[in-house]
Amino acid sequence: MQPGPGTGLRRRAALAGGAGGLAAVWGARPARDDGMASDEASPEPEWARPGPYRSPAGIDFDVVRRESFGAGQRVAVTYFFYWYDAAFLRGWRGRTNAYPFNPVNHETMSFLDPACFRKEFADMQDAGIDAALPVYWGAPGQYTRRVAPAPELNLFSTQGLPPMVEALEGLRAEGRPFKVGLFFDTTILNDEDLTTARGRAVFYATVRDYFSVIPPQHWAAIGGRPLVWLYDAQRVKAFDQRTFDDVYARFPQDFGGLSPYIVREHQWYRGRVAPPQPILRTEGLYLWGAAPFGFNDDPICTVAQVGPGFCNTQFGAGGPNRFCVDREEGRYYQRQLQRAVESGRQILAVETWNELGEASGILDTLEYGRQYLDLTRQGLERWRAG
Repeated sequence: MQPGPGTGLRRRAALAGGAGGLAAVWGARPARDDGMASDEASPEPEWARPGPYRSPAGIDFDVVRRESFGAGQRVAVTYFFYWYDAAFLRGWRGRTNAYPFNPVNHETMSFLDPACFRKEFADMQDAGIDAALPVYWGAPGQYTRRVAPAPELNLFSTQGLPPMVEALEGLRAEGRPFKVGLFFDTTILNDEDLTTARGRAVFYATVRDYFSVIPPQHWAAIGGRPLVWLYDAQRVKAFDQRTFDDVYARFPQDFGGLSPYIVREHQWYRGRVAPPQPILRTEGLYLWGAAPFGFNDDPICTVAQVGPGFCNTQFGAGGPNRFCVDREEGRYYQRQLQRAVESGRQILAVETWNELGEASGILDTLEYGRQYLDLTRQGLERWRAG
């Protein structure tokens, strides 16, 4: 991922959301210049915009349990970047096919178009992928810098969620429902201290606001637990087990008693506090970097992370963080898929579906067609059989 995670080596998938047109529940509080509400006993961020899908509101949260992936079922997910808008790219760069590998719909792709989401989700299904992880960059006002290649700030994140939901509703009506989890791009934490009440409020509000604007029938869940997936901790000052325990305590109150299934990146393995730094506890752990560096066999990882290759030299500047990894006509990816089969891990994550800037996507492109969808489907069939 370029701006946040995209140092070339560790990239931050960028897609953030909030609840664009939904009324804020906390808006009556006087503003503070640090972006937090004045009531320190309940430090709700001023940018927080929780949506309508929360308790108690007559919402059918049991649908999440009924349609969940099994607690021990093998589940394949992929990182999905929805920040692209052809009209903006055309005005910004003069063309829409400016990436190393370009989507077949590059002239019309937009996070404002439900048809664009529908194509990508249907293609994921064709590739054998069970759920997408849209990369979320928070609500308007939470992150006050532009997230390239999006048009303005992080607004694509919230503006893209209604079209995304419309696409999911359409697939469901066609009898081919598809699920989404949350990929929390932790770049937006802006070096918060998550050991404090303020930091934990920021962390939880981001999780809550995302799920509360998406109807529960579209949530990806494992063992009845909605999937919360964290990027790395580069932009986090401090965190400990309380960071996650707070989410485990608050999420059921907002979402019909459901508890989240939290998968964290390796940088969250131990608490970022004064020694001794304890090993933290959540449901899963993965290591970002399969696209440039290949499959990681570290036994502490519970996720089989695979990627097709990588290139970020188009960003210029040179140096060790600018390099390309040859796809070898698909062989680089096939080797990783085979190692995923051999790993026996329950969850497989494809890095990525469409991070065009780092050439790590497996989507339908002008250059490769549907080759990587086919390779993914074949690899996942072997992985599930194993």
